Amino acid sequence: MKRIIFIDIPAVLICLSLLSGCWRSGQKDGTTAAHNDSTKVHSHAIDEVSVLIKKDSLNAELYFKRAQLYQGLGDLKSALTDMYLAGVLDPKNNDYNLYAADLFIQDKEPKRAIALLDHAISLDSSNVKYYVYGGKFAYLIKDYPTALAHFNEGIRIDIFNPDLYYWRGMTYMDMGDTIRALSALQTCVEQDPKNSDAYLQIGLLLQERKDKMADKYLDNAVKANPKATDALYAKGFAQQEAGKYKESIETFKAIIERDYKNEEALYALGVSYMQVDSIQPAYKYFGMAIQMDPKYAEAYYKKGRCAEEMKHIQEAKSLYQDCLNIKPDYKLALDGLKRLGGS
Repeated sequence: MKRIIFIDIPAVLICLSLLSGCWRSGQKDGTTAAHNDSTKVHSHAIDEVSVLIKKDSLNAELYFKRAQLYQGLGDLKSALTDMYLAGVLDPKNNDYNLYAADLFIQDKEPKRAIALLDHAISLDSSNVKYYVYGGKFAYLIKDYPTALAHFNEGIRIDIFNPDLYYWRGMTYMDMGDTIRALSALQTCVEQDPKNSDAYLQIGLLLQERKDKMADKYLDNAVKANPKATDALYAKGFAQQEAGKYKESIETFKAIIERDYKNEEALYALGVSYMQVDSIQPAYKYFGMAIQMDPKYAEAYYKKGRCAEEMKHIQEAKSLYQDCLNIKPDYKLALDGLKRLGGS
């Protein structure tokens, strides 16, 4: 695998101060007059650090500090440039390598991030977090052999690290090996009983198997992180699939109590109410879903169906048309308009 190795080049060091002035000038040219308070604070801080860099252009920590400020402004290119310079000045600093790798992930360059993590491992092969991140980054680009190699080597060093088992489970899941995925995720929650994500993934895998234990793991996911809604949504969807609509109503309401702007839960709640012939509340929740997401075509259609059931024919036609304005080939909405004599 190609690696990115920071090389200490004298010519680069001589030019650091001049280059940093050019990069800062370029940053100013790209700014707009409309700065919010946070942007002004970051910009002012960048100016202050830039002054320090002019006085001490061989100080790697200053470039690291400015990179963090650039990241706060969303300027990843400038942040990565500064991290390159920090790496030139201090090539054995793995804090820099790890931070730069994270920037590469944000900049959608995962292969470069993996290369940096490999370099970090070559400098310190006993630090498990480098295997976690290196494997996770490889997983993100679906390089499963590399991901598993990182996780397995990390586990060889620390058999109790839950993150290694979690990401190994996710990798196996993507590979379609659900048996090994479940085993790894089970080990993860054994080592970290508060890992909500692992409980959720186990619950979803068991749902696919129609295993009755799925609800238990989804409940554990909620207990581990009461603010999370993914596990509740998965549970509510499973209840809908099983025809347990009254139970699903309570589950989706629990999501809305935590996140009243959750359009998916509002829509799902409307669906459950429709299934128990409660048209008025269904109509209400589909309308709320539309308020949260005005481009929610399915919600327009479902609200139209409710309006049609309530004999509000003109409104139903209008809602079907709203749906088609977003998805012109939405067959159910086309059928609805045809059924009601619309165009």
